[in-house]
Amino acid sequence: MTDWEHVRQELKEAGYSGFEFDSGDTAVPELSGEWVSGKIARERALKHENQPVLIQILDVFSGDGGAVDAAPENAPESIRKIATEHGLEVVIISVSADEVRIALCDSSKYE
Repeated sequence: MTDWEHVRQELKEAGYSGFEFDSGDTAVPELSGEWVSGKIARERALKHENQPVLIQILDVFSGDGGAVDAAPENAPESIRKIATEHGLEVVIISVSADEVRIALCDSSKYE
C-alpha cells in the first residue's frame, strides 16, 4: 500500500508542492486507481525548445502552448525517481503554455 502523505512530502522536498491525492477511474487511459497530481512548471524535456521540431510547431499553433511529447520519461528526473521508489507510474495529464499537470499513479488495484 502506498503511503501517499510520504509521497507528497517527498515531492514537496523536491520543490513540487501542491500535489493532491485522488482515486477512481478517469477519462485519461493511464490514470486510474489511486494517485497524487499537481501542476508543475514546464521544465527540462517538457520545455518548448527541448521538444522535437514537429512538436514545437504544434506547440506554437495549438494556441495555448499545450503540445508536448507526454511520454513519462519527459517528466522531471526527480519526479520519476520518487515514482520509481514507490512503485508508481508517471502520467502527464495536461499541458498549457507554462504548466504541466502530472500525476504519480498506483493503478495496480485496477489492472
